[in-house]
Amino acid sequence: MERWVESNGIRLWCETLGDPADPAILLVMGLGAQGTSWPDDLCDMLRAGGRRVIRYDNRDTGLSGSVDYATRPYTLTDLADDAIGLLDGLGVKAAHVVGASMGGMIAQEIALEHPARVRTLTAVMSAAAAVDPQTGTFRGSERDPRLVAWDTRQATDPPTTDDQRIQSRIDLARILSGSLASFDEAATRRIIEREAARAGDMAHSMRNHILAVMASRDRSDLIGSITAPTLVIHGTEDPMAPFDQGRALAAAIPGGVLMPIEGMGHTLPAPALPRIAAAILRHTSEPDA
Repeated sequence: MERWVESNGIRLWCETLGDPADPAILLVMGLGAQGTSWPDDLCDMLRAGGRRVIRYDNRDTGLSGSVDYATRPYTLTDLADDAIGLLDGLGVKAAHVVGASMGGMIAQEIALEHPARVRTLTAVMSAAAAVDPQTGTFRGSERDPRLVAWDTRQATDPPTTDDQRIQSRIDLARILSGSLASFDEAATRRIIEREAARAGDMAHSMRNHILAVMASRDRSDLIGSITAPTLVIHGTEDPMAPFDQGRALAAAIPGGVLMPIEGMGHTLPAPALPRIAAAILRHTSEPDA
């Protein structure tokens, strides 16, 4: 069921799947990405496993409200507050929080700032370290040369038409894909075109989210205080958030568990979805279940 919820002064689009009486899983998507970027198959697996699935568009993405960052700047902590307001609007006292990429960073902020609202935490292809504004990557890691080349093309020859912007995103998706699954350009194009039609100004989403990430705190020395049981899922071929970032995240959270996925990049590829869903269902099961 689709609906809009007023949260933290922002109108957020969300979709709920499954029985409202089941334990809630809040899916938090990443930089510039929409809630619908969570694969339908993954959502269906979680729902079939007895979970109420909630996916939503962060502010400045998809069908949710947008802001002028210059006059209303925000950080990942504000996006965490948005998520809490969404749970309030849905009448959810506490949820299992699952975040991907920047969404995993938001999920950490939720666990830090609102620990009573987080039953478990799952971070997928994410990190605790701040992003270095000089290199565009997480502190402690080096920028993948393929991403450096893509960045350079965006700066020296930026796309000016819709077709060029879509092709640029396809090129980025290819870099992020990893070797676990062969890259399907036609399917990727369909997904990007669908998202572009749904979102409107996707450049606005990316720009504002990048500014929010840059303005946010480094959580490396803070996440040791997270008390929620934590699972970290990370691909061994992630060029955006290198695997060492996932390993460091899991090691820094007391009791954190790292689940590597060989060959996965900075994506949620179809071959990995059954394993990811099964891991999340195990992680979110009650101790006596």
